[in-house]
Order: sequence, then C-alpha cells, then structure tokens
Amino acid sequence: MVATYDRDGYDPVYVAPGAEERVRSQAERVHDELVLQGLGRGHLEELFAAGDLHCSIHRFDDLTAFHFAVGEFSGLFVSVDSDADLPLATFSGTCKEHL
Repeated sequence: MVATYDRDGYDPVYVAPGAEERVRSQAERVHDELVLQGLGRGHLEELFAAGDLHCSIHRFDDLTAFHFAVGEFSGLFVSVDSDADLPLATFSGTCKEHL
C-alpha cells in the first residue's frame, strides 16, 4: 500500500490486489497512529541529535511499514511484503521525492 495522509484522513495511492479488506479494516486506526507519530517527530530529533527524522520503519511478520512524516499532521505511508528485499537508501529517497 502507498498512501498520503494529512490531519483529516488518508488518500490511498496504490493498494495491492488482495489487500483491500485489510486497508478498509485498519486504515483509520493506522492514520490516527501516523498523526501521533508525526507529533512526536520533534522529540525524536532532539533525543537522537542526528538531524531531521526522515523515516521510521516497522517490521512485522506479514509486512514492513515505512512512515515518512512531513510535518505534524502529514506524510507518506508505504507498506511492502515482509520478504521484499529493498535497498533502503534508494527506496527511501524515491519515497521522499513524492512528498
């Protein structure tokens, strides 16, 4: 799945065939969590003192989720199959180009 989001909701850009039901049942709660993570972005940047936070990753049995927070209330969410072998720097750079 690829989706942009803002304070008011999310906009699916791509949903993989077969993932539609998961998106319908989970998307609102995931959206709420992404907004909360965006609100905490400044805290993480201060805590790590390593510059701007570009992406967070959550790896699960069935998928790997990438969260690119642009501001407190907006960003990009991308999930891929957990067995996908992605070159992280290239992948995250490509995602950031679409923000």
